[in-house]
Amino acid sequence: MRELVKTIIEVFSGRGRVDIRRRLLRLVIFGCGLTFASLGLITLIGSVSTWSAIDNRGSDLSESAADYAEHFAENLAHDHLLETAENKARLARIELQSIGFDVKFLAAQAHRILTHPQNYPPRNLPDAHRDGIVTKDVYVFRSRASGDDPAIDDEIALLSNMAAPMSIMADEFYSDYQATLSVGSKYNYVVCVDVDFDKREPIVYSDEIMNNYVITERPWYKDAIAANGMVFSDFYAAPNGYPVITCAMPYYDAAGIAGVASVGCSLESLYQSVAENPDGGNEINFVLDDKGRVIISSQQDGILKAGTEKILSDDDQMRRAVIRMTAGEKGVESVTLDGTEYLLAFAPVRMSGWSFGTMLENETVIAPALEARHNIERQMDEFKGSFRNVFIALSIVALIIVVRLLYALIKSSVEVSRNFVKPIEELSDGVRDIASGNFDKRLNIRTGDEIEHLAVCFDAMTVELQKYMTNLTRETAEKERIATELDVATEIQASMLPRDFDFDRSEFELYATMNAAKEVGGDFYDFYMVDDDHLVVTIADVSGKGVAAALFMVISKTIMKNFARTMKSPNELGALVTCTNQQLCQNNDAMMFVTMFVAVLELSTGRMTYVNGGHNPPLIYRASTDRFEYLQTSARNYALGLMDDEAFEQETIDLNAGDAMYFYTDGVTEALNESEELYGEERLEECLNRSGAKNISVEKLLEAVRLSIAEYAGDAEQSDDITMIGLKYRGGAND
Repeated sequence: MRELVKTIIEVFSGRGRVDIRRRLLRLVIFGCGLTFASLGLITLIGSVSTWSAIDNRGSDLSESAADYAEHFAENLAHDHLLETAENKARLARIELQSIGFDVKFLAAQAHRILTHPQNYPPRNLPDAHRDGIVTKDVYVFRSRASGDDPAIDDEIALLSNMAAPMSIMADEFYSDYQATLSVGSKYNYVVCVDVDFDKREPIVYSDEIMNNYVITERPWYKDAIAANGMVFSDFYAAPNGYPVITCAMPYYDAAGIAGVASVGCSLESLYQSVAENPDGGNEINFVLDDKGRVIISSQQDGILKAGTEKILSDDDQMRRAVIRMTAGEKGVESVTLDGTEYLLAFAPVRMSGWSFGTMLENETVIAPALEARHNIERQMDEFKGSFRNVFIALSIVALIIVVRLLYALIKSSVEVSRNFVKPIEELSDGVRDIASGNFDKRLNIRTGDEIEHLAVCFDAMTVELQKYMTNLTRETAEKERIATELDVATEIQASMLPRDFDFDRSEFELYATMNAAKEVGGDFYDFYMVDDDHLVVTIADVSGKGVAAALFMVISKTIMKNFARTMKSPNELGALVTCTNQQLCQNNDAMMFVTMFVAVLELSTGRMTYVNGGHNPPLIYRASTDRFEYLQTSARNYALGLMDDEAFEQETIDLNAGDAMYFYTDGVTEALNESEELYGEERLEECLNRSGAKNISVEKLLEAVRLSIAEYAGDAEQSDDITMIGLKYRGGAND
């Protein structure tokens, strides 16, 4: 202690030369003293102020925190209830979409049977007027209005081939529903199947029903014929008394509209599929149509029971909620029902004009909020008592620690300063030499502390600097060589893709683009005339990206084009792709593959023969409907390069004047935005249908898709090659 005091007096006496050691000690002692004094003063003031604030404003803080917790819990309850309503509305929409898909399938199957009668033998089904019918039996119902024409009998026998798909749909999709699947002819007969849990015993339809039930007079039949497309009917009472909604759309034979395919589903079944309460609580669920009628409900009586034409309530907020629901809005309202306060959350059911509402008692909603408030108030009271004791104890401990730390710091500073100056000077001289470029300089400092470690680090740094300078020179040259080669590869790949879209032909218009995700990509497209009447169009996507994919792309494109040049007829396309696959499978040790869509368009007739080798289905534009839709293919072909024994199937489709095709690779639909969400097939279809394809060129059409993808992706980096082809058929030269 005496030596320490003596050293401090010497440092601050001002006698002798003021060297680095004295300056260091003065700085350390002065800094420590000032720091500890400041910290002590700040700590004292802060502690006293904190204690005073907690003691004086504890109640306010407790009240504020409790209010916030209560408000936060209520908001969570509101959000949860609204999310529940939206989810149930979304489930209802999905159920309606599923029914719509089934109706499209029935209409398509009926069209296929009537337009290809040679493929379907006549069948006999049970007659509803003669045979006993039970649930899930496929039968024929023929009203008196159909007459006794033998030609109608033949058509009934042909259309009875609907029994197989209708029976499967009844078993697989509607086993938990009360529903009717039917194909009703314009000749007033219907092939149908009922899924009805009450129809366990055989039923024979009476003469009265046969005379009075006219298929073509049903409202849903008339609505579908008038719309010439899919419609959803208003709900109505079925013969068995259940409220029903029907989805219907026309089906066609060679002469035009032949009848209407439909699925009629009990609203009670729809309700059970979407309105179950996963939390097992006491929610009230109901559905309003766009006229404000209660069509399904969990309530058996009162103003919300099913079948109520208009909700009559003394509560202004309930009336306002009904207005908002019928307007298609979503939200949460506080309402009063039978003297009880509820929270009502509602959301629209898209496609149908319905609105789904779910209600929960206010008492149930705010109970967690009140509990949270009470807990916070109790904990704040306990905290204030604990803080008083902790404050006193910490103040004593802090004072002791500060005194001991100050003493230890001054003592250690004196010792360190004695050994600190000389190594610093040696280090300074050595670093100066290294900084001047003398990388052979080595520092010989042995202090056993951080100064020695720093000297060793400087020695290691000089060695690494020497290596780095050598490696930097070599790597810079290597990167420049690779960059040059990639630039050349990009130019070569671009030159292999056709860029001349001026065919000087009146029968068609064609344009294509390819944007690689890297310098070179694995996508490619090709188009060429194999003779004066046949145009070949190819689009493909090689597995992977970069140089390897580009090399495999060159091989695939070359083999495919060489085989295509030998093609004598479009009917050889399947065999041509099969041969291409066999060639790619040979010596394919890297196990690379390519998805490919290749088509041959006969310009004089508009017939397109195509093979889809595991590629994304293109979209076809029909000028008659001014709509794009995905091309439906029945063949199931794999990608090329995987199995050398694969036989590829070809298919055909006829294009009319004004029709168009949009081909693309998965880089379009799998483009990612900044949230890593896919662009998707649905968004692509919507973009094409918004583009006004009838009035723009295919080049403008592709530009519209490119801009849509760029807008969706934002600042996200392109993750895959994006390749597109647009082909518009203007008609044969003689059309």
